[in-house]
Amino acid sequence: VVDYYKEACRALENSETASLLGKIQKDWKKLVQMKIYYFAAVAHLHMGKQAEEQQKFGERVIYFQSALDKLNEAIKLAKGQPETVQEALRFTMDVIGGKYNSAKKDNDFIYHEAVPALDTLQSVKGAPLVKALPVNPTDPAVTGPDIFAKLVPMAAHEASSLYSEEKAKLLRDVMAKIEAKNEVLDQFMDSMQLDPETVDNLDVYSHIPPVLMEKCAALSVRPDTVKNLVQSMQVLSGVFTDVEASLKEIRDLLEEDEAQERKLQELLGKIPPPQGSPPPPSPSPGLAEVSKECSKYMEVHEKASFTNTELHKAMNLHIGNLRLLSGPLEQVRAALPSPALTEDDKQVLQNLKRILDKVQEMRDQRMSLEQQLREMIQKDDITTSLVTADRSEMKKLFEEQLKKYDQIKVYLEQNLAAQENVLKALTDANVKYAVVRKALAEVEHKWNTTVQTLVASYEAYEDLMKKSQEGKDFYTDLEGKAAKLLEKARAACQAAEANRQQLLEKELKKQPPPRPTAPKPALQKKAPELEAVGLDAGDLPPLGSVVL
Repeated sequence: VVDYYKEACRALENSETASLLGKIQKDWKKLVQMKIYYFAAVAHLHMGKQAEEQQKFGERVIYFQSALDKLNEAIKLAKGQPETVQEALRFTMDVIGGKYNSAKKDNDFIYHEAVPALDTLQSVKGAPLVKALPVNPTDPAVTGPDIFAKLVPMAAHEASSLYSEEKAKLLRDVMAKIEAKNEVLDQFMDSMQLDPETVDNLDVYSHIPPVLMEKCAALSVRPDTVKNLVQSMQVLSGVFTDVEASLKEIRDLLEEDEAQERKLQELLGKIPPPQGSPPPPSPSPGLAEVSKECSKYMEVHEKASFTNTELHKAMNLHIGNLRLLSGPLEQVRAALPSPALTEDDKQVLQNLKRILDKVQEMRDQRMSLEQQLREMIQKDDITTSLVTADRSEMKKLFEEQLKKYDQIKVYLEQNLAAQENVLKALTDANVKYAVVRKALAEVEHKWNTTVQTLVASYEAYEDLMKKSQEGKDFYTDLEGKAAKLLEKARAACQAAEANRQQLLEKELKKQPPPRPTAPKPALQKKAPELEAVGLDAGDLPPLGSVVL
């Protein structure tokens, strides 16, 4: 590379070249000299690396020093060059400078080899990397194909254009007929709403869908799924019942205490209190607090009771489906709806499917013939014949050449003509299929609904277990609070009963003893009355002897 740049530099120094280039000659010369120094520095860098591999540490130092000197010269000549050149020079300086410093230190402190002069070493010689070969300008492998090989007379081009127009006209006529028939066919099939892939889909009902198979497989590795759910709900019901019983007992105790309190008040109301005595005490504050807490717990219990009821309803709704999914696959398959078709219904299905296959076959054949026609027209090139043909015989030549399309046109006409008969047969088959179609639609709806219900039951299992555990934790906590409140209510009621007894005894002691009363004397009966009872007036004691 350095040798080539030196030759270029000598060429630039030529007076003729200098006069031809003008001001650019100096810039080019400076750039070429910079590259000479740069690539010479790179060459000496690699010579230093080779000396290092051969353990010639003295030669390594002188090569790296020479590379550094040449790179410095290149940097001086690179002033005014683009930033990319400056960046490359800085990077090379980092590499060569590092190599030189490392080699000098190693030799000064470790190897102590003599550093020879650069001119005593073998100079770097260039080696050709490629071998130049002569070029034959007439060789097609070199110059490529002859660009005038397809050059034809203008008259032939004009005739070819006319023939292309005839082919295009033929293609437009055929495509107009095909598109008209295709439009009628598409509209007819859209109105029928018949999908060949789903008309006879009875095989779907003969196996369990993959989504259910996944759920069954998931439950098969957890055989205690239903048992765990039932046990969890039973535990929840037990705790719920215990809480309800505790709250009812607390309410009964409070009602009994209120009844006893009313009786005491009624009794005290009949016995007037003596002058200066205090009024009867109000109910115990402990019972008031118990009543307040009981009301709060009852409210919470009523709200949770609704949730508990809904949870049990959900469990009863899904438990059967979970048992089904956990059971044998035969039971799952038997639980899925399946169509019950008679032999006549199956014959109707087969006939409809056969006609739909005919429709698809007609479509495919039409597309294939259309594609063949397009390819034939695309490949049809009679330019060679047109060059040698007489201008007066062009029309006759066109007619003869276009006859090659008659056969495929006949096939297309037959295909298009058969469409009417096929659609008529499809209409008759669809009329017979209407009843079967309705039955299959109902079965499909039931099938999808059943599958969705079973999947929903599986997905609801984790939610039911979670809510059941949350309900159990909630009622366990409420049960503990209700039990403590029940003990508190019992103690408060006992204390209130003792207070009532004590108050009643005090009130009875404060009342004066009752005044003794004599029996009332019997009134003296009149004579007629005495006679009526058979007594004489002389039998009565004297009035003065009656002590009042």
